[in-house]
Amino acid sequence: MMGKTKTIVGLLALVAFSSACSFSRMASDITSDIFKAGSPIIEEESDIEVSEQAGLAMMKTLEVFHRHNPGNKNYLLLLSKSYATYGFGFLENRMLQYRQSDPEQYRLYETRAKLFYTRGKQYALRYLEKKNRGLLEAMEKGLEPLRQELAGLKQKDVESLFWLALNWGNYINLTKDEVKSVSDLAIVETIMKRITELNPDFFYGGPNLFYGVYYASRPPMLGGNPEEAKKHFEKAEGATKGKFLMVYAIEAQFLAVQMQDKALFEGLLSKIEDASVDVLPEQRLANVLAKERARLLRSQIDSYF
Repeated sequence: MMGKTKTIVGLLALVAFSSACSFSRMASDITSDIFKAGSPIIEEESDIEVSEQAGLAMMKTLEVFHRHNPGNKNYLLLLSKSYATYGFGFLENRMLQYRQSDPEQYRLYETRAKLFYTRGKQYALRYLEKKNRGLLEAMEKGLEPLRQELAGLKQKDVESLFWLALNWGNYINLTKDEVKSVSDLAIVETIMKRITELNPDFFYGGPNLFYGVYYASRPPMLGGNPEEAKKHFEKAEGATKGKFLMVYAIEAQFLAVQMQDKALFEGLLSKIEDASVDVLPEQRLANVLAKERARLLRSQIDSYF
């Protein structure tokens, strides 16, 4: 009788534990929806320092919840996006700030940017591991199997693919001298090409902005093409009718400098300086960061031309 009692008590304890775990997971899933709905608050912020600190805090909080609930896709996507946007908006601006004045600080922020892009890429890959393992396997087999797998994807797949490609592409842009980056770029370009086919205006013209940098940041002998870059920058600008000011900053930084077109460089920076950050309220922070980048680029104009 005592043995049966212990067995029943054990079963009840197991049921209680399972119920507690289920409840905890359900609460975490609900919280992920809240994070997803509330994350635009940071993108609407106009204070760079507040946003920079809040962004780091949010990423660490998301990682705590992800550790507890690793299968939740909201955490994975939010983390991938957060690392990409923080790295490009804050860390690369700091790199630009110290490009001439303090090589040690420049290398510090460059290392951090690489780390952030690596983490963002890893979270995007974890998402694909759970939701589309076939795509991961295709990446390892070669470009043609990858193209075939990508051909079957739909609009709903764009978000995860975009943050994977953006983190990966930004990392490659900081490691152009590494042999692996050359081969990886072909994978990223193949993924971004499919995104462009599905939704070229995703995230304020992000796919075309990627291609603008892709063609502008390399010399012609390595695939650079200023005319193609210009077309993609124009398409990216058209996605928001010029309201996403970071397009102009990136075009100035990459295309105008590569073409050694000082008039274009100054004209693009003037567009940013003359615009209000409130022209696109949902991306106020990006516009504030674009203004900061424009200021930094203008202050270093003599080193570019």
